[in-house]
Amino acid sequence: MNKNYYKIIVLILTATFLLETAGVFAIDFKEQAKQIRTKYQEAKQNYLKEVDFYKNARQEFLKARENFKNLKNAENKEALVEKLRTFLKHSIEVMIKRLEALKNKTNARGISEEERAAIIVELDKDINWLKGQLPKIDTATPAELKDIAKTIREHWQNNRVKVKRVIGMVMVGKIEFLLNKAASSSQVISEKISELKKNNYDTAQLEAWLSDFNSKIALAKDKYEQAKAKFFVISDTSNVNQLFKEGHQFIKEAHKYLKEAHQILIKIITEIKKITKPEKATTTPATTTP
Repeated sequence: MNKNYYKIIVLILTATFLLETAGVFAIDFKEQAKQIRTKYQEAKQNYLKEVDFYKNARQEFLKARENFKNLKNAENKEALVEKLRTFLKHSIEVMIKRLEALKNKTNARGISEEERAAIIVELDKDINWLKGQLPKIDTATPAELKDIAKTIREHWQNNRVKVKRVIGMVMVGKIEFLLNKAASSSQVISEKISELKKNNYDTAQLEAWLSDFNSKIALAKDKYEQAKAKFFVISDTSNVNQLFKEGHQFIKEAHKYLKEAHQILIKIITEIKKITKPEKATTTPATTTP
């Protein structure tokens, strides 16, 4: 979804500023969007690397546990405890990296500074809590390691609710940003069509396309509202998966309508450029008999 999302943003911004200015802002936005994507991808790659470490540590722990089941001696018990320590450390590290990637995701357009600040405070709180568990692992007894493992597992189960809600808010924010820019573009295009009409240009096709564009945006907005309603009532582990699934489906449907609006916008921009460049245009102003 992300590549298409940024293409649509750039096109909508270009539409607005092509008709108002030289489009410099759109170029600046592309660079800013690229920086946001790069930063998020770096955090995501760090998370994926840690996932590999976690998987390997888990396999090593399961292997050590099986060895101890088969032969319960001091050597195998010690190996099992050490593999459990390593596994717990990587379990915590992968959670931290996941939350850090999510923090970078909140830099996406559409999230207000107030919302972003509130989300980051909550995520930092979780990250710091997890980091605080790491020193305990090195000195914990086997019994204490089991307690730490249980505490971390329970914490992450509850944390999933927050993570899903934040991801939902980010997706909603992206769609909201596009809808706002689309509304701005629609207004600018409408004014441009009125100007062309006053100059006796045939604008029937442009008006029809603009009507279609507005219809697609209205449909996208409806799906956006439904997605927002789902994500914002995610509250506990009993409803998180179902509500997130339903909200995500509405986001996909909203994005589908935005893509269709994007195609219509291409036609509108192309036609306006043709009309406003007479030397290359095939359409000429309507003439009147004196």
